Amino acid sequence: MAKDLRSFLERYRSNYPDEVWEIKDQVSLQYEGTALALQLEKKQRFPVLFFENIEGHAFPVVSNLFADRKRIAFMLGLEEDQLISDWHRLASRRIKPIMANHAPVKEVVRLGSAIDLLQYPIPVHFESDAGRYISGGVTVSKDPDTGVGNLNFTRLQIKGADLMGASLHSRGDLWDFQRRQEERGKLLEVAVVIGAHPAVCIAGATRLPINEDELELAGGLLGEPVPLVPAETLDLLVPANAEMVIEGFIEPDKRDQEGPFGEYTGYSTDRSTRNVFRVTAITHRKDMIFHDIVPGASAEHLNLSKTSRVPQEFEMLKKAFPNVVAMNYPTSGTHFHCYLSMKKKMEGQPKQAMMFLFGLDMYLKWIVVVDDDIDVFNEQEVLWALATRFQADRDSFVVPDVACNILDPSSHDGMSAKLGMDATRPLDAKELKMGFSQELIQKIEQKIKDFKPNN
Repeated sequence: MAKDLRSFLERYRSNYPDEVWEIKDQVSLQYEGTALALQLEKKQRFPVLFFENIEGHAFPVVSNLFADRKRIAFMLGLEEDQLISDWHRLASRRIKPIMANHAPVKEVVRLGSAIDLLQYPIPVHFESDAGRYISGGVTVSKDPDTGVGNLNFTRLQIKGADLMGASLHSRGDLWDFQRRQEERGKLLEVAVVIGAHPAVCIAGATRLPINEDELELAGGLLGEPVPLVPAETLDLLVPANAEMVIEGFIEPDKRDQEGPFGEYTGYSTDRSTRNVFRVTAITHRKDMIFHDIVPGASAEHLNLSKTSRVPQEFEMLKKAFPNVVAMNYPTSGTHFHCYLSMKKKMEGQPKQAMMFLFGLDMYLKWIVVVDDDIDVFNEQEVLWALATRFQADRDSFVVPDVACNILDPSSHDGMSAKLGMDATRPLDAKELKMGFSQELIQKIEQKIKDFKPNN
């Protein structure tokens, strides 16, 4: 069986049937899917959402795939606690794509006057959004000078039957390709892939050096080559087993209003590069499943971008500080906060590690370092360490006016302060933390599992 979105959903449903919600009631494209995912998130529930009946549309929509870290681990053949530790081993494996002899994504081909983005179930996610947005599309392009392929995520606003607004505000490779082509007065060819296997999405959210092709990373994550076919109107190759591909180009020297759109900060923003995307072809399966990623400060949006980013940074940090134990970017802090645990060897080492990490990640605004007896994935434990092991006048430092992400609404001209907090115990601390042996904890956990309350 081909490894595609459908095979993943089938395999996941068979292993975790309660974690796939098949919603048969009619759902509006106006906000409802996003609202459901975010309300469930407040209750600490993160199921895959499969909307079978979209008002006014024939195709179903699936979303919330990346909302659960355990599910992301399942996508990659890992356990949840291996997502950081085993990422390097997994991501260092590269498998080149192959040419396919069968292309489900070409079952329907629409060209010329048959192109109509408006007939597809592309949602309006928030009341403050400027319109309908593709949030789950992985863009395929290639370096105009070297020909090396590239995957990326770009927010795309539907402007008409064959027109989209695009923002390349991440300043990633796609932005660089477009900048170079525009200087030459040339358009940039781009294909938008919707409904690929989740591993392709993870590869698309991974920042690799500009001379490396994320499709080879996707093959490594899948454990087999990604089958490709030529696009209909572009000099690009696209995944043959995707649900849908939108082909087109970004026009040079042309700009149009794009946004506002609900971003990872939890705010709607119209900060945008305002590029114009002209559609030249749409291909898809006859019974296409439209893949949507819940935008805004959702667990799905944040988890997807952190899946590769956090392990990459942790690996570099671990090389400099082998006594670092764990790292977490909590959802509460979007991309701006980090909890780091370490086995401190000398005083001042937590501050040294924080300065190193601030240098690695311009998004970070503040870091809390705790001892290795604190679980950085348990925010209550981290806050307890801050309450009992931290004094603001001696255990914190601030670095003003450092470059940051421009989507931070509290920043000024792309500049932000950085705050480091050392919530580790002094090496000569005498206080004893209360607790129990691991053997007893396991015994109690089994009792809880076996307990059946009286009816």
